[in-house]
Amino acid sequence: MKKTTKFLLYLVGITISLGIIVLLVYQAKDSIVKIWQGVQTKYLFMSLFSSALIYIAMGMSLYEVLRIMGRRINKGAAIGIALVSTTVNYVVSSLGVSGFALRAHLLNRRRVPFGMCVTASIVITVLLYFVLAVIILQGSILMFFNSSATTMQIVKNFLLIVIMCAMCVFVTAFLFNNEWRSKWVRKMFRLLNKVLFHGFRALIPKGRYDDFVDQLDEGIDLIHKKKNKLTWTIIYVCADWLFTILVLYFAFRAVGVHISAGVLVAGFAIGMVTTLIPILPGGLGAMELAMTAVFAQMGIEWDSALMATLIYRVVYYILPGIVSIFIYWGLQLSEPPKRQRRKRKEVSYEGRA
Repeated sequence: MKKTTKFLLYLVGITISLGIIVLLVYQAKDSIVKIWQGVQTKYLFMSLFSSALIYIAMGMSLYEVLRIMGRRINKGAAIGIALVSTTVNYVVSSLGVSGFALRAHLLNRRRVPFGMCVTASIVITVLLYFVLAVIILQGSILMFFNSSATTMQIVKNFLLIVIMCAMCVFVTAFLFNNEWRSKWVRKMFRLLNKVLFHGFRALIPKGRYDDFVDQLDEGIDLIHKKKNKLTWTIIYVCADWLFTILVLYFAFRAVGVHISAGVLVAGFAIGMVTTLIPILPGGLGAMELAMTAVFAQMGIEWDSALMATLIYRVVYYILPGIVSIFIYWGLQLSEPPKRQRRKRKEVSYEGRA
């Protein structure tokens, strides 16, 4: 019954998303064809290039956090893992759980303990949500001064900012409060086991729970001691969001629209809000509708705004998703041999004993 319910919800989400996209495109099909014929290729290429830089920045932020914890992996593998684990959330919308589980699975195959995978994901997630909250706040302020947002839109944005900041506070408290962490870590361990088993058939043995906790504590302690070395991680996270905004900016330039920074950030902020809707994969449909509506309110022609957001969807979501399929195969093929992994695990356990 649970599997059937999940499947039906997922099917409903995809149906709603595709329905919105088809309706939007059908209503403006003639204008979209004309706009596409006049698309400036150089800006389209720059949008694609910015999209590639996004996932490079994601991978480097993961690489830097792991390096701080004394776990070095190949930079190419880090970028590949970041790409695959991010794009899986575009297909299976689960508030990031699916991507986290896949990331933990791939990193563990490269001798990064699950506990440290959790620590790395927590640190990056806090930074990502904090920067996104700042972007949404800035977008809300710009919309307010532009007199293009309704009171309800501003209230919703404010509530979202409060929620995201609360999440950052919660996760930060998890990192720094040992008693609170010990209370929640068992629940998280069970959830992680469940997701990994059902999604990838990888299971952390219950008998190694103590090892998991030790790894988690070790990773957190290293982050505490070397927090001054998080500078590059923060820079990469900020670069991640910067290049994401540039993808949208160059999409507008490709369709011949010169857009100001204030209008761009305001529309981008609204679009990012819609991607948090759990039932819709990657906010498909809702993001295009919301972004187009906001840009239209700010004086941009509806059809041009729609075309730009569709380009943004393809460049930022769909193309990386297709590429990630081949990257995933490459990551599987580049894994260390099983015997080698077993020997290193045995050496690790003997060292502890």
